[in-house]
Amino acid sequence: MGGLDERLLIYLNRLGSERWDAFWMTVTDQHFWWWFYLLTGAYVIWRLGWRRGLTALTIFVILLTFNDQFINWLKHVTARPRPCQVEALQQTLRILKCPAQYSFFSGHAANSFLLASYLAAVLRRPRWAVAIWFGWAALLAYSRIYVGVHYPSDVLAGTIEGIVLGFFTGYLVREKVLPRIKG
Repeated sequence: MGGLDERLLIYLNRLGSERWDAFWMTVTDQHFWWWFYLLTGAYVIWRLGWRRGLTALTIFVILLTFNDQFINWLKHVTARPRPCQVEALQQTLRILKCPAQYSFFSGHAANSFLLASYLAAVLRRPRWAVAIWFGWAALLAYSRIYVGVHYPSDVLAGTIEGIVLGFFTGYLVREKVLPRIKG
C-alpha cells in the first residue's frame, strides 16, 4: 500500500462495522439533512430579523452554488480517482458506495464547513450553536472516509477551503453588508 494518506484512509475506514453502516450512510446523505438546513435558516432569520436574515441566507446560497461549481471544476482538473475506484484498495477498504465522479477535494467537507464557519462568522454567538454546526460538519466530513469515497487529504483540503471561505465571506457579510440593511 501507498503513502500516509492511504494508510490513514485504511485505518479510519476500517474502524467501521456493519452495525454502524446504516448510521454513517444516513450521515453522508446530504438529502437527509433538509430538516437541519431548515432549522438553521429559521434560526438565522430569528437572530437577525427578516431582512438581514434573508440577506445573509441568500448570500450563503449564492456562495454555496459557486463553491460547489468550483469544487466540481477542480475535481475534473485534478482527476484523482476515489479510493473506492482504485483496484489496489478495493479489497482492503470497507466500501459502502462509490460515486462515479472524481475525489479531490471533498465537496461534502467543504460545503458543510463552509456553512459552519459562515454562520459562526455572521452570528458569532451563541457558542452552543457554533459547536453544533462544527460538530455536524466534522461528522459529515468523516462519513466520507467511512463510506470509502474520499482520502483523508480530500477531506482535509475541503475542510480548510470551506473554513477559510466561510469565515472570510461571513466576516464581510457581518461587517459590510448587514449594517447597511435596516430592520
